[in-house]
Amino acid sequence: MREAAQARDWPGVEAGFGGLTDAATQLKAVKVVGGLLDRGFLEEILAANPVSALAGTLLAWRLSDDGWKIIGREWGRSVTHTRFAGFHDNLNRAEQILVDVTAREPGCTSAWIERLNTARGLNLGQAEARRRYAKIEPQCYPAQHAMTRQLSPKWNGSYEAMHTFAARCATASPPGSINGAVVAAAHLEHWQVLHRDNRTAATAYLKQPDVGQELRSAAEHSLLNPAFRPVPGWVAAAGTFAMAFSLAEDYAAAAHHFNALLVGGNLADEAPWNYLGDPATVFVDHRDRAFGR
Repeated sequence: MREAAQARDWPGVEAGFGGLTDAATQLKAVKVVGGLLDRGFLEEILAANPVSALAGTLLAWRLSDDGWKIIGREWGRSVTHTRFAGFHDNLNRAEQILVDVTAREPGCTSAWIERLNTARGLNLGQAEARRRYAKIEPQCYPAQHAMTRQLSPKWNGSYEAMHTFAARCATASPPGSINGAVVAAAHLEHWQVLHRDNRTAATAYLKQPDVGQELRSAAEHSLLNPAFRPVPGWVAAAGTFAMAFSLAEDYAAAAHHFNALLVGGNLADEAPWNYLGDPATVFVDHRDRAFGR
């Protein structure tokens, strides 16, 4: 599929997506292919195939991704009016396309997940985000992760709502599933809000005994459980645990997850390391600390 995208071979792209059934795999493919195909090409494809859910989802993802890149890791008053306007315009266009896609294809999970992201960026509110989340199959880890971000105080949610949601996701998931990583994602969102104003307080938060226990319990229920098997999305989930433990300076716990990624094929995902800067550089730096290098 990557080769088809690089060659601008739309039938080849369609054929590649036709063989994907798992939501996490589909979403990962949308990100990869959407990043390889330029906006102009995707706009031409959608114009020629206006009822194509795939073309609409890919173009909407690209518009949304370009919009988020305009503001980068900044938020709030630190974003200039001009940059915010560009961000807002991109997300509005993406949302309009996704409304059409989900109206025609209500079972298009990738489109609904992207609508969670546009709801967050356009500040459509918690009730609307929950309505969209309810359209997605239960135990969909990418959707749970997106909803966790939506519930953060950064996006007019609350710590209580965010952590309660994450805990419920973990509790409802089967032992050995990757969903427990949502607990780590919630703690990273909490850390990020604190880190904006007080880095010392952010580190102290993750080092609290109750936070550490929640992280260990979630890891033992999911990726460290004997029932765990690698599934789509596990690399990002392992990275989420590794980052949370590393930022808490619990390097021994972080090393378990870094080692799993190493043994699994020296793997890494951009998320969540892009929270902190260049993903590759940040990942290697934290892995070296965990391994005591």
